[in-house]
Amino acid sequence: MRTNRLLACPVLAAALLLGAPAAHAGSTSIGGSYTTERAPDDFTETKSSDWQFDVAHTFDNKFSVSGAVKYYDTAGTSDYKFNAQLGVGYTYDFGAFSLTGGAGIGQHFIHSDDPSNFPYYYFTLAGAVPLNDKWTWNAFRLRYRNAFDNSNDYNTPEAAMGITYSLNAHNTISLYIERDWSDGQPSYDGIEVGYHYKF
Repeated sequence: MRTNRLLACPVLAAALLLGAPAAHAGSTSIGGSYTTERAPDDFTETKSSDWQFDVAHTFDNKFSVSGAVKYYDTAGTSDYKFNAQLGVGYTYDFGAFSLTGGAGIGQHFIHSDDPSNFPYYYFTLAGAVPLNDKWTWNAFRLRYRNAFDNSNDYNTPEAAMGITYSLNAHNTISLYIERDWSDGQPSYDGIEVGYHYKF
């Protein structure tokens, strides 16, 4: 049964990508981010440093497909984790603001004294308000994430808010403040700095 769940991730990921409406051109974004995780009760204490690489293609009809790999380096130990995921999304532009919803699947890998790997799913919703041609207020970025098998204890929602600055038509930098939870308890507060190139 566990093997079937593990195999389901790449099979479903391939279906998501192959099922995308490739007839539309759209644009592609490639970039990454760095996050410093701080203890929720002591902001001076580092819990982890995270690096993410991601790529996304948005079609002219506002549907998108995306993929990301994120590496988590736990402070003060030799343990580390990383996630690999694929997702689909859609953006609705209201003019004064936009909403982007998404869903996807991924695989979580843990390297520690008790290593384990398991598949997970996630849902996202983000709201953005363009302030002018350079600045965008990322009013909220919400994520619900959980393992397919609840015994893996991966109920890890996140809420974030930030700002994005467009250097030019192709390059943007961003800054987010995050709060993550694990099984209902605050896990960490994060500061995320990102860069993306769009073409």
